[in-house]
Amino acid sequence: MICLLCLPLSLFAQKKKTVAKSVTQQEPVIMVSFEVLENGDTINKLDSKGIQHGRWVIDHDAHFEEQGSIEVGSFDYGVRTGTWKMYTLQGVLQSEENYRKGLLDGEAIYYEEGKTICIGHYLALNAKQLYDTVMVEDPITNEFKPVKIKTDVGSIRHGTWTFFDPYTKQITRLVEYQAHEIVNDRKMNTLSKADSAYILMKMKAFPHVNKKSDGANSWMGETKSKRIKYTDLPDNPTMVKPNVRKK
Repeated sequence: MICLLCLPLSLFAQKKKTVAKSVTQQEPVIMVSFEVLENGDTINKLDSKGIQHGRWVIDHDAHFEEQGSIEVGSFDYGVRTGTWKMYTLQGVLQSEENYRKGLLDGEAIYYEEGKTICIGHYLALNAKQLYDTVMVEDPITNEFKPVKIKTDVGSIRHGTWTFFDPYTKQITRLVEYQAHEIVNDRKMNTLSKADSAYILMKMKAFPHVNKKSDGANSWMGETKSKRIKYTDLPDNPTMVKPNVRKK
């Protein structure tokens, strides 16, 4: 007979429950700099570490042969996100580009004197890994298949790029990109309704294409759509003297 008293006490001890470690909470963001528009919106906010947050209006001065411009968009902890628009200093729209985690992604629209001249598509690659998988269409079967591509390029052209005559609004050129490489490039003289429908279908077929954001820029006087208000003030506004942005 085995003497129970002779067995190690550890065999009878209850197994200790594993205590989950508490998740470290993110440090609170303290805003130290911002600007105030005449309508009360706050823009160009910087935290105590110099990181950009929220809505920003960035002025680019003219130099050499380049004209000055104004960029409007949003930052998420210093990284560009969502739709960014570029205007001339006179307020004429030049481009609309979409960003995901700081990289161009989705639909991009370019303008000449406010008229559309090009609609294209970018695809942001996963910068956290050396290679990313991109869906590429087989020219024979028209089926999508995965292809590996290095991520050091950031974003790639991927999908149909359509060029327009700014005055007649007719399509003048179609360029199809597959993982940044041109697989089809043709100039268009006349375009039937069937061709137009096919082009639209192709543009929407790519899996990465995002829906266009419809954010409004109240400072540019867009009154047709409902204005978005950015009235959240910094955490400690008494420490900062706000500026009223000049037109």
